[in-house]
Amino acid sequence: MRHHPSVRTSVATALVAVLTSCLAACSSAGSASAPSSASSGSSEAPLGERPLPSFLPSTSTPVDRVVTASPGHPQLAVQGIGVQVVAPSGQVLATVTGPKVPPFVAPPPPSVTAIFTVTLAQVTGTVPLRLADFTITDQLGRSFHPTLPVGEAPPPATLSAAHDLTFRVTAVMPTGEGRIYWAPAGGSPIVGWDFIVEND
Repeated sequence: MRHHPSVRTSVATALVAVLTSCLAACSSAGSASAPSSASSGSSEAPLGERPLPSFLPSTSTPVDRVVTASPGHPQLAVQGIGVQVVAPSGQVLATVTGPKVPPFVAPPPPSVTAIFTVTLAQVTGTVPLRLADFTITDQLGRSFHPTLPVGEAPPPATLSAAHDLTFRVTAVMPTGEGRIYWAPAGGSPIVGWDFIVEND
C-alpha cells in the first residue's frame, strides 16, 4: 500500500511539533529549578569570613609572640622558632634550626649525622656559652652530646651585647623525633626545640 505524499508530510510536521514542545518544557523546568547566582551567594558569608564556632576556646594571647624561657619557666618550642632566653647575667633571642642530614641512600642506615644551626641574637648583658650546655635526646630518651662539625670555629665562651652569633653543632643519631636542649646557666635546661630526623 502506497501513502500519499501529503500524509507523510503531515506526520513529519506533527513529530517536529511534539519534539519542539518537549524541548521547550525541559528547558523551562531546568531554568525554574536552578537557583540564581545572585540568591545562592547572598545568604551566607564566604567560609573564610565566617566567625569561629562559639564552642571553641578563645585566647587574647597573640599567636606570633615570642615566649620567654628562664630558670623558673622553661619553654619548649619547635625548631625554627625563636625563644627569648633569660640567663642570670643577660638574655638572648635563641633559635635552633635543622637538622640537615646527608642525602638518602638505600638501604637507609640506622643512624645519620645530623647538623643543627644555632642562632643567638639581640643579646643584652652577657650570656655564657658552652658546648657542654647543649644536649640532644631522641624519641627513646637516649642522650647525645653534640660536637662542632669539622672546620667549624669554636663559639666564644661569653656572648656580649650587640654581638649576634650563628654556629653549628652535630651529632650522630637515629632517625625519628628528638629534642635539643640548652642550659645557659648550667644545671637543668631552660629551653628546648622539637625536631625530626628524616632520611628519605
